[in-house]
Amino acid sequence: MTTETDNAQIVTDDRATCYSLIKKIGEGGQGEVWTTNHTNLVVKLSNPYTNRAQLINHVQQVQNVMRLPLRDLKIALPLSLLKSKNRVGYVMELMDGLESLSTQIENIQKNGQQLDIFLYRDTGSFGRRLQILKQLAETLAKLHGRGLAFGDLSPNNIFVSQSVEHHQVWLIDADNIHPIEQSDQHHLYSKAYAAPELIRNETGTNSFTDAWSFAVIALQLLTHTHPFNHGIAVEDEDPDVVEVKSERGEFAWVFDIHDDSNELAITGGFPVIQMLNHRLFNLFQRCFGDSRIAENLYQRPSMAEWYYELHRATRLLVTCQAEDCRSRFIINKNLICPFCNESLAPEQYVRFSLWLYDTDHLAQDNPWSSCSEQFFLNLNEEQKIYYEPYSYFDMQSLIPWCTLKLTEEGLRITPEHGETVIIQNTEGSKTFDISKSSLLKTNQKGNKHLLLSHSSLQIKENQPFAFFWRFTW
Repeated sequence: MTTETDNAQIVTDDRATCYSLIKKIGEGGQGEVWTTNHTNLVVKLSNPYTNRAQLINHVQQVQNVMRLPLRDLKIALPLSLLKSKNRVGYVMELMDGLESLSTQIENIQKNGQQLDIFLYRDTGSFGRRLQILKQLAETLAKLHGRGLAFGDLSPNNIFVSQSVEHHQVWLIDADNIHPIEQSDQHHLYSKAYAAPELIRNETGTNSFTDAWSFAVIALQLLTHTHPFNHGIAVEDEDPDVVEVKSERGEFAWVFDIHDDSNELAITGGFPVIQMLNHRLFNLFQRCFGDSRIAENLYQRPSMAEWYYELHRATRLLVTCQAEDCRSRFIINKNLICPFCNESLAPEQYVRFSLWLYDTDHLAQDNPWSSCSEQFFLNLNEEQKIYYEPYSYFDMQSLIPWCTLKLTEEGLRITPEHGETVIIQNTEGSKTFDISKSSLLKTNQKGNKHLLLSHSSLQIKENQPFAFFWRFTW
């Protein structure tokens, strides 16, 4: 039931609890989201229904979602249904201090499509955007792993921290969630974010269409660019015709490495190629370039792939030390900040790379091999080290055995929980056991290769480690 008291709308749920609607914080094609007079509780109200059968179907869909085992995911799930004659509404929990991602995207559009490095930096810079996308990819990957699709992903139903110091991410509009095998029954989508196969009526919403919407949002958030609508071919055609063609996937994407017919129309924009490492850029190319047509749908990156590469990219971030920049960026071979072209000094970071020992001795000459796992420790930053096997989805539940911090004085190594850190040179002739917080001083640097590991990782006593982190000091 919806009433008005002193110009404030009041709604009642099926538990007879009343909610005053205070502020509209979201609006889309399906309805509105309002804050209420109850802390951390918000209300979604659908648009009015004139078709009774559609209203009943929507109510049943919300009830189905309420029964799904999703309470551990960062999704604002329905807690109770609202009483209403011609609307579908429900109450959901949403933590304070969040706003829609669409609001934050609009905040960096102050100057149209022109680059504004300072505005980009002050709204979270590149590093925060990667963290937001990483959290979003993790939630979607876990959802898909349970055989479910979100259904209508857009910046309107993604809520993130208002403060640029944080990167919490929550999904709302959970009433769109459905089993992937029922995708043919679900066709809701948001324009500009819908996969071309949806527009072509070849499929309903599923994990593939979620992944497409995510990629559009990712490119838009990172580079202030839509993958198709900002290209020269799109801008040159009749707007009434071009919109349909673009949505159906009939144009190349703006950074397509094989087809420049729709290359980016704006100049002076973000240095996209320099901002993204090859592996991240390849995900965008596979999505927008290769999987636009139905026959190549299988080439579209999954959300698990996106999560892995975004997680890896966040560990490759370094900080520009130029006072008027201070941007975070993925390290590159030239050690140059893509935002201000300032060079990065070697003393501003330490690179740690993971090496593995081949216990099967398949490599006769050298049983050691490096892998792609690495991270960069920046000046005045900390990094925790784990020795348990992990899948990147469970790192928050692990207990670290070591914390590293780089300062101007040196590299501080702090064993955790009574552990002992072992450091040795590459020849194995010198070994140091560290059982309390210790400092490798800056004035002791000699560009020597050192190995950092843990006693439990020794294959046998006085034998090689199963793996170690290698760094230069």
